[in-house]
Amino acid sequence: MKRRFYTSGILLLTIIFISSAVLVFFGKKVEVSAASTVFVNQPYNVHFSHAIEKESINNGDIYLTNEAGKKVDAEITLQPSKQSLSIVASAPGEYVLHVEKNAFKETAAKEEKQTIEFKVLEKIEQLTSAQDLKDYFQTILNSNNRNFGYAQNEASGAKEESADMATSNTSSHSTTNNQVEGIEEGDIVVTDGHHIYSIIDNQIVITDASNPKSLKVTSKISLEPNSYPSQLMLHDDMLIVILDQYVEMKQEPYMGGISLTKAAFYNIEDAANPKLVREIGQDGYMNGVRKYNNVLYIVTNKTPNYWRLLEDEDVELRPYMYDSASDQITPMDIKQLSILPGSMEPSYTIISAIDLDNLESKEVQTKGFLGGSSTLYMSNNALYLTAFNYSPTLYESKSSASFTTDIRIMPVPTNTDIYKFSLDRTKVELVGSTSLKGSILNQFSMDEHNGYFRIATTEGNMWGSPEQASKNHLFIFDEQLKKVGELTDLAKGERIYSARFMGDKGYIVTFKQVDPLFVIDLANPKNPKVLGELKIPGFSNYLHPLDENHLIGFGYETETRIDSYSKQPFTTTAGMKISLFDITDFNNPKEQDAVVIGGRGTYSDLQHNHKALFRNNKYNYFGFPVVVYEGKGEFDVQYKGNGALVYEITAENGIQLKGNLVTPAKSGEQYEEWGTNISRLLYIDETLYTVSGNEIKSYDLKSFKQLGSVDLK
Repeated sequence: MKRRFYTSGILLLTIIFISSAVLVFFGKKVEVSAASTVFVNQPYNVHFSHAIEKESINNGDIYLTNEAGKKVDAEITLQPSKQSLSIVASAPGEYVLHVEKNAFKETAAKEEKQTIEFKVLEKIEQLTSAQDLKDYFQTILNSNNRNFGYAQNEASGAKEESADMATSNTSSHSTTNNQVEGIEEGDIVVTDGHHIYSIIDNQIVITDASNPKSLKVTSKISLEPNSYPSQLMLHDDMLIVILDQYVEMKQEPYMGGISLTKAAFYNIEDAANPKLVREIGQDGYMNGVRKYNNVLYIVTNKTPNYWRLLEDEDVELRPYMYDSASDQITPMDIKQLSILPGSMEPSYTIISAIDLDNLESKEVQTKGFLGGSSTLYMSNNALYLTAFNYSPTLYESKSSASFTTDIRIMPVPTNTDIYKFSLDRTKVELVGSTSLKGSILNQFSMDEHNGYFRIATTEGNMWGSPEQASKNHLFIFDEQLKKVGELTDLAKGERIYSARFMGDKGYIVTFKQVDPLFVIDLANPKNPKVLGELKIPGFSNYLHPLDENHLIGFGYETETRIDSYSKQPFTTTAGMKISLFDITDFNNPKEQDAVVIGGRGTYSDLQHNHKALFRNNKYNYFGFPVVVYEGKGEFDVQYKGNGALVYEITAENGIQLKGNLVTPAKSGEQYEEWGTNISRLLYIDETLYTVSGNEIKSYDLKSFKQLGSVDLK
């Protein structure tokens, strides 16, 4: 929930945001939730616990005044929920939103006029003292004590086209399936064409793959206790290991610790003897990492122990940093911290930019922003972070025994906040923010092209009442995050399952019972429009471009079944499905070919992680790990085997199975063994490699005959 207030010119926070906006409503207080700041020309949202009269804006019951007390023109909009107002001011300054008592649909004699103060900024302002920080978190605690719910928003933890069009990769070895060409995302297995670097438990195993018939483990990098690697990247002769590490810290009167996200840099000129060059860590759990233009960007989320302010005023609320150059864990300087406009989350978003050109001597640039973030998208020009914007919804529960009614304000995620950061190598600056309806699925719901930012969202509940039925939107913003175009209310009653942007076209898959694939024309950012729609059984979790006229969908087949008890039909997933979509005629997209693998229960990491996709452009190969099950009776499933599959996918011949590397289940084997599950496939020259928790196997890339193997344990 976004709510914060300024007093004076710095980011001081007070406790007025509840006390200045309280009404009595049939004996219950009407609560107001709002931030204290917003950027020029961006929507400032105010949420009320009770509905507002539709005509109250036109009849003058709701209006805006400036710091001189004079009424000013502003765009004030009542949102469909009737409990939220959106205000857009075109000039910086201090404003007051006035809401007369007659603005509310239901009235009571004790109601009073409300005034909500806020500030419109041209640029972000920094914190100046530890007291500013303490005031921020104390305000959150005070608001919680008023039983006003808030939601902690922490991550669940080159050419601007898709990175893997069929002609984009000319290297002789595999690369990570990145969303944007030239922007490295990291993965659990990487190769430099000579060695394979794999995360196995809490070790990094380096395997010599120069002779595919005689694979050898060259060395292993053992990490410190409580350290868990999650991403690997290669940069020249350096291996970058991104890891989570729990560090115990004594903080009287508690024994506790912090979770650091670290980047460990190893010189691997001699792969048999990797040498640690430097370690850099920042507080919190990893949101995402990116490497571009020889700079590594790390984004984490951190919630400090601010609740301890209830017991002790002397609490360290700043996030921590670590650098092996000093071998110390120290709090960030207060001058490195600021507050995201429109945010009041009890957490930080921390962004570090590390120059890889001269790693040993360069200082790390780190900034902390009060306010949570979730999904990350990065273009060549900017870093975009999203955050859930929770608005209050009145929740009423009744007790038949006491005939009492308990009315509470429950946070409901209704909007998404977007924060845009400009990138100039290690210089990262917040340049804009905005808020939009609905929530996003993942990073592929966002894209930047020719200076325009495009984003697809789902609003509402797919299984809710008709009034709350889900609907899907696409919004387009300019470089200042000013909305220039939109396409709203797509596929009512469904939600987005996958999205992909390719130049001036967008592709969105929604689903409830069938899979509509929407082809959207984005050539005119001010007027996006649906060109074509294809409805077929099943849905795609991930869309991957084959070429300009063809798209590959990876997801599930579906089937309609009859519930034996209610006798009502319902839709359930069946086997894994690969679809080849022909989008040559944008107005009439077609499913050119399709393959269904296994039955109910079959799954692949690819269905939730795009990095699991294997690509080889020379042979038009696409592969992925898979665990195969078949339906057994009405509800049960039967394990059939696990391994990997490789397909040749072309516009001319469709989807052709080339390599079946699935090991059939043994007699009596009921489920797959974790250690044998393949996590990644990759190639070096004419050899295919599969990596599991136990071993690496090599195969001839044409015949798929096994050449060798090596134990990684």
